[in-house]
Amino acid sequence: MGSAGLVVLLLVIVKLTVGVQFQKSAIQEKRPALPRFTHVIVIMMENHGDRALMHNPRAGYIDQLMRSWGYDTNYYGLTHPSLPNYVGALSGRTMGSHSDSPVQRFKQMTLVQQLDRRHISWQAVMQSIPSSGFRGNWYPDRLPKNHAPIVAPPTALYAKKHNPFALFPALNPSRGEHTVNLTQFQRELASGHLAQFTWITPNLCNDMHGQSLGAGAECPVNNPALLVSRGNEFLRQLIPAILRSKAWNTRSVIFLTWDETNDPTHFLSAAGLRSYLRPGPASPMIPVFNIAIGGGRVPLLVLYGRYPHAIRTNLWADHYSVLKTIEDSWHLPYLGHAANARVPVLTPFFTQNKTSSAR
Repeated sequence: MGSAGLVVLLLVIVKLTVGVQFQKSAIQEKRPALPRFTHVIVIMMENHGDRALMHNPRAGYIDQLMRSWGYDTNYYGLTHPSLPNYVGALSGRTMGSHSDSPVQRFKQMTLVQQLDRRHISWQAVMQSIPSSGFRGNWYPDRLPKNHAPIVAPPTALYAKKHNPFALFPALNPSRGEHTVNLTQFQRELASGHLAQFTWITPNLCNDMHGQSLGAGAECPVNNPALLVSRGNEFLRQLIPAILRSKAWNTRSVIFLTWDETNDPTHFLSAAGLRSYLRPGPASPMIPVFNIAIGGGRVPLLVLYGRYPHAIRTNLWADHYSVLKTIEDSWHLPYLGHAANARVPVLTPFFTQNKTSSAR
C-alpha cells in the first residue's frame, strides 16, 4: 500500500474532481437480542474487494461460501492502508493512523482486555510467527541494519503490521501466552480445544496480500491470480477443519472478511477512486477536506453454527460492526466507534430469516 502522503494526495484529487460523498444512516438502537456465542473466530484476509472475488474461478471456495452462508453485500473496510483496519477492528479506533509502519503503538482499550476481565478465553493465531514471544517486524527477517522498518523483505511471511496484538503495549505481558502459530492452533483444534475468541491472521502468501518484489518471493504482490488461488486454498483447508472440530457447535460463529479493497483499477478513473475510498458508517474523516477515508467495499461472510444456511443482507456496516456484535453477544461495553449509533449490530445473520435487505 502507498504512504500516508499518497493517500492524502488521492483524497485531494477526489474532492476536487468527483466530490466524494459518504452515506449517512440512522441505525435503530432497538434490536433483537443476540444469542450468546460459545466461540467467535475472526479471520482477516487482505486487499481484495467483492468485485475481485465474486465469480472468480480462482476463488471457487470463497464463492461457494458467499452462496451458502451469511454474506453482507454492503460491508466496508475502515480506511487505508492495512494496519489501522486491524487496530480499529480490535479496539474500535484507528487513532488517526494512515500508516503501515509496524513501529506504531496504541494505548486504547482492546476487546481482549475486556475478555480478560470477564474471564473469557482468547487466542491470537499468526500463521507463520516463529514463536509466541517473537517481537520482530517480519519473519523471516534477515535484513541489513539500515533497512526501513515499514518495508517487508521479499521472503517475509509473518508481518507485525497484520498482528494488532503486538501493537498494544498493554498486551505485552499476556501476548506470548495467547499467541500461537497455525500449526499449534491446528493441533489444539484437532484435540477439541478452542478458545472462546480466536483471531486468525494468515501469512502474506495466504491472506492475498503477497510478498514484496525481490529475490526469494514465492508469492509476489504483483501476481494477483496466484494470491487469490493461495488464499482460496488456505480457506478451503482451514474452514472445514474448524467446522468439524468437536468444540464447534450451533452457537459458534466465524466472521471472515478482508481488511480493505485494493482494486488495481482505482487509480485509473474517478469511479475507481470512489470505490477505493468508499466509507462504512464510522470511517475516519480528514477535517481539512471533509472527506471520509473509507477502506472500500469488501466481503463479510458469517458462518454461524454447524451447517450452511444462506442469509444475504445489504446491511451498511464495517469492521466496527463485527466488534460491536461480539461485544453485544457477550454483554461487554462498546469500545470506541462501536458505541456509535450509526454502526449496526449484525443481527440479520442470527435470525431465522433466510434472506434480508436491512440497510
